[in-house]
Amino acid sequence: MGVVYTGLDVGSNSCHVVALDKDGTVVADRKFLTSETNLIAAVETLQGEVRVHLEASELTGWIRSVLQPHVARVVVSHPKTNAWITKDPLKRDQRDAFKLADLLRMNRVHEVYYPATDDRRLFKQLVQHYEDLTRSQAQLKVRIKARLRQQGLIVRGDAIYRPMHRERWLQPLSSPLMREAIQQLYGLLDRTHEAQQAARGLLRREATRYVEIARFMGVPGVGLIGACRFSAYVQTPHRFSTKRKLWRYCRLGITDRPSDGKPLGYRALDWSGNGCLKDMTRTAFLGAMRSRRDNVLKRTYRTSLSRTQNPVHARLTTQRKLVAMLRAMWKGGTEYQDTMG
Repeated sequence: MGVVYTGLDVGSNSCHVVALDKDGTVVADRKFLTSETNLIAAVETLQGEVRVHLEASELTGWIRSVLQPHVARVVVSHPKTNAWITKDPLKRDQRDAFKLADLLRMNRVHEVYYPATDDRRLFKQLVQHYEDLTRSQAQLKVRIKARLRQQGLIVRGDAIYRPMHRERWLQPLSSPLMREAIQQLYGLLDRTHEAQQAARGLLRREATRYVEIARFMGVPGVGLIGACRFSAYVQTPHRFSTKRKLWRYCRLGITDRPSDGKPLGYRALDWSGNGCLKDMTRTAFLGAMRSRRDNVLKRTYRTSLSRTQNPVHARLTTQRKLVAMLRAMWKGGTEYQDTMG
């Protein structure tokens, strides 16, 4: 039996699967409700070496873990790279599934990395859970200050969020209704903070399973959360063949789009990567700069600044240096040394 190229268009309610043989002839075309049983049944009815292609989504990790034991290969691509599908004015589930299968048959898939085990996938979800709670806290703080501004109270600084200072700002409010509304926001802020601290405890406990995290925490500016974020999003040091590819994934690469020997626009940072990793490297950079001790990141920044006379370029160079260091430590299984690089 030959290879069966299968496209799977995934929805929260239903899925559509189209399978092609090596010549592009449709050998299966069916729609079914989204469930573990139906997914397995859809691929087990196919005869041959079944390869499945689907686009990355919230359901992808679960579907991939369900299908892997029953097919030869599961390939995941990013919707952004499949313009043939996303920009089709006659977009339909059946049509999308066919195109996914055909792209796989022609070997025209830009594959998205997914970890081989569920442990890494779940750890990444735990990191994202912590980040969601952190963002919720920030949004609530902005909302509290906005509510106070609506009442004519302009507040600066973080003291307003501390329980001991809240009454001082609530007392001048003339409206009991608004005072109660803001107190409710304070209550949400407290509960979100408690949940964030609980999530941090989960991260600290799970981090002991990954030896690279303890090594990362030895790097200036990289704490527990930064180390967990780098480990969770990169997954493995062997994922990228060069440090420049990892820089691009961290949104630290430079776009360069020439045509006929002429540049198309200005060179700029490539925004197609992972923004959380860029944020992690910037936070670590700021932490390293605040350190009282001299370190390799401080020296890198000073050297780059003296050469470029541009603080932004010097900072980005230092962030790239940090990423290269973490990758090298992870690949080599080595500890941080201040003489690195």
